[in-house]
Amino acid sequence: MTDRNVRVVVPIVVISGVAAAATAAQLVYGQVSGPGVAAAPVASGPSAPPYGAAGGGRADTAGRPPGLVRIDYRLTRLPTHASNQIAIWIEDRAGRYVRTLFATSFTANGGYVRRPMSLPRWREAADWENATEAEIRAASRPAQESGEHSVYWDGTDRNGRPVPPGTYVYRIEGNVLWENRVLFTGEIRVGETAHESRARVEHLPAAARDQGVLLDGVRAAFLPGERLGPARVTAYTRGS
Repeated sequence: MTDRNVRVVVPIVVISGVAAAATAAQLVYGQVSGPGVAAAPVASGPSAPPYGAAGGGRADTAGRPPGLVRIDYRLTRLPTHASNQIAIWIEDRAGRYVRTLFATSFTANGGYVRRPMSLPRWREAADWENATEAEIRAASRPAQESGEHSVYWDGTDRNGRPVPPGTYVYRIEGNVLWENRVLFTGEIRVGETAHESRARVEHLPAAARDQGVLLDGVRAAFLPGERLGPARVTAYTRGS
């Protein structure tokens, strides 16, 4: 494992009011404001392998993704330490990593060095120990407050390239208490028509279901042709 210094993230409230400030994965509160300026891609890192999502196809002729995927979930903060860490990411159906949409800042910024049981499935899928600084900045957010949350994926990979239409896998992993985790997995079709799905849940280990409910109500919807209007993109970050 590559050694990475643990970063200290100062709690902030960020409101991205211009397109250049928006990243491809954002927490968005309220409705999508209709077609607007597409979110800016993350700076390029090492080239990723081509994606083989079922259905094949290409992004549209202008090089834009075919729409937005909205992932909704309900978070209940647990009043304990070694908890409340979550990560949300996308894979293709072959299990190849596409990009991270959200990761709690403690783990995303190197906290796994001190707490190796923190979000291991996501870290392995994303090879996060070797993530670029741009990827870390784009995905890292302090822990969220309890409530309903939505994260949007703009259909680009870790290098900002549009992915082809097809079926993709969305996952949310959460640390409930120390090594006790919950993992939600669902599939969403990206293409010309709208699609909705609900994620299935797995407790790791099975006894983790007795440690409290951190996440539930995980579902996704594909919104064809939608773009993130930068005036409506708000990344709300509080805590650590």
